[in-house]
Amino acid sequence: MLIMYESINEKVSVILSYNREAGTILPLKMRWQGRVYSISKLSYHHKIRDGRTILHIFHVTNGALDFRLKLNTDTLHWTLEEISDGTPD
Repeated sequence: MLIMYESINEKVSVILSYNREAGTILPLKMRWQGRVYSISKLSYHHKIRDGRTILHIFHVTNGALDFRLKLNTDTLHWTLEEISDGTPD
């Protein structure tokens, strides 16, 4: 089964939680195209480099849709990179 992702690449607003003991952040809500999506689960998080810039990539879900969010540590801008409904195209 092949899951199809739709490339979005649009800036979004994100509300997050920071855990100082663990030193981790967790996206809680995202606003995209005027709609708020509550995030129910972080599937995984990893970091990549783009030149000198560190990008944090978060794969999250609200139970119905899966999102790939990118946090640029230089600009502190969030980007919704991809979205999927988890079903084959």
